[in-house]
Amino acid sequence: MNRISIQFLLLILVTGCSLSGVEDPPMSMGHLQPVLEASSPMGSDATSDIPATVRAAPVLPPPETSMEEPTHTVVVYDVPLSELLFSLARDSGMNLDIDSQIGETVTINAVEQTLPALLDRISRNADIRYSIIGNTLRVERDVPYIRNYRVDYLNMSRISTGSVAVATQISSTGTGGSASSTSGNSSDTLVESSTVHAFWDSLRGNIESIIADSSGPDVVEGATTVNPNIIINRESGVLAVRATARQHKEVNEFLSNVQNSAQRQVLIEATIAEVNLNDRYQAGIDWQLVNPDDATGVDGVQQLTDIALSSRPTFNITIDDQDFGGNQLQTTLAALETFGDVTVMSSPKVMAMNNQTALLKVVDNLIYFTIDVNIDTSGGGVDGGTLTTFETEVNTVPVGFVMSVTPYIDEADQVILNVRPTISRVIDFVRDPNPALAETDVVSEIPVIQVREVESILSVGSGDIAVIGGLMQDEVTKSQRGLPVLQSVPGVGRVFRYEDNETKKTELVIFLKPTVIRNASLDGDLKHLNTYLPSAESGVP
Repeated sequence: MNRISIQFLLLILVTGCSLSGVEDPPMSMGHLQPVLEASSPMGSDATSDIPATVRAAPVLPPPETSMEEPTHTVVVYDVPLSELLFSLARDSGMNLDIDSQIGETVTINAVEQTLPALLDRISRNADIRYSIIGNTLRVERDVPYIRNYRVDYLNMSRISTGSVAVATQISSTGTGGSASSTSGNSSDTLVESSTVHAFWDSLRGNIESIIADSSGPDVVEGATTVNPNIIINRESGVLAVRATARQHKEVNEFLSNVQNSAQRQVLIEATIAEVNLNDRYQAGIDWQLVNPDDATGVDGVQQLTDIALSSRPTFNITIDDQDFGGNQLQTTLAALETFGDVTVMSSPKVMAMNNQTALLKVVDNLIYFTIDVNIDTSGGGVDGGTLTTFETEVNTVPVGFVMSVTPYIDEADQVILNVRPTISRVIDFVRDPNPALAETDVVSEIPVIQVREVESILSVGSGDIAVIGGLMQDEVTKSQRGLPVLQSVPGVGRVFRYEDNETKKTELVIFLKPTVIRNASLDGDLKHLNTYLPSAESGVP
């Protein structure tokens, strides 16, 4: 009995140990899991998929510590420059090559400054120049040397002249081949403008002023003084200057400013419109009606003349839309329909460089003839009769639209324009009243040209619009209708005809829109012009 009890107790202990054993800790998910056999009693509950390989994140190198350039504190008084440079090179761990001609002394007080900053200060006070090549500092005397500069500009000089003249002469008589005139009863007004654009000559004079103290006297050839320190090759755009390092720095800065200004260019879009004023606005266009509250999106103040008003007859407006498509301008033109019928006479576009005069001319050269009649009564004709000689001279006069414009563009894209638009047209023909022509039944008609032009200097921002208005004129059209024959009877003919005198008043308005162009290509600032070019789908070559 005791033996059975002992065996039963041992069996319980063995069974309890197998059931209450300590479980192994779960394996990390980063480890490979063992593949269980299918015959394993746990094989049906375990997965046989191998997890993806764990990739270690790349280890970035530690950031490099920025090496601050060592600074120096120098407080010296009347010390030889060579000794100071030697000490600076030694403290900086650099090699030193120094010109033997450097012997002046220097006084300087510098606190915690880098070596280049110290050398710049020293070179401004002493006639030296330095260069750092690798670990070697080279210091030499600042004597003049030649340096080449690129100046990309056209090899051309231009002279532009213009004048606006008004002359009246009341008393003038003439008969046959002789004429006499009286000038005491006349009035003349003349406005002349002249522009001389000699880029290379101006550049030479400017550089001469900068390096005026360079060594080397001027060479006089006849009446022309030539500076041997300046060599200009205009065809290739190369400028060679012999100057010191300090002067070269000034020359380089000057050339940079000159080329930046000279290379600026502006696209000037002009629209010339004629408004046939209706009865309500016979005094002209009321620009106060064109305001930001309307659909035009235009903001402006009219500028007239006389006391307490502006000095030039212009009207400046600002348009927020910078699109070159002209939508805002078209809206403004549509708004002018309020004042009467609008006819757009011309819409030219012209590109101009800074301070260069551009001329746009769209005209018909009208031809007319002037005839000179010489009558010889000395019997030199046929059978001893009168000999009449005619001399004809061909004359041409342009009729249409002519505009000259000279822009200046500043750094803030503000454009100053000297503009002179001229619109001309034929309104009538008159016969030459020379009695000699009447005696020979020769008719010589001379055209009567109506000219409307204005010259003004105005300042406009890039993308804004300037308006020149107020050019008004009255046109009277006479018409006559009546009964044939009876309307021509003297005395009573007026009873049988109807006469109508129609008066029409028009105002000429000129819109000018300058836009500064920085990238003059169809992919840049001129991309809006692609709409005017034929496309491959249109089949136009």
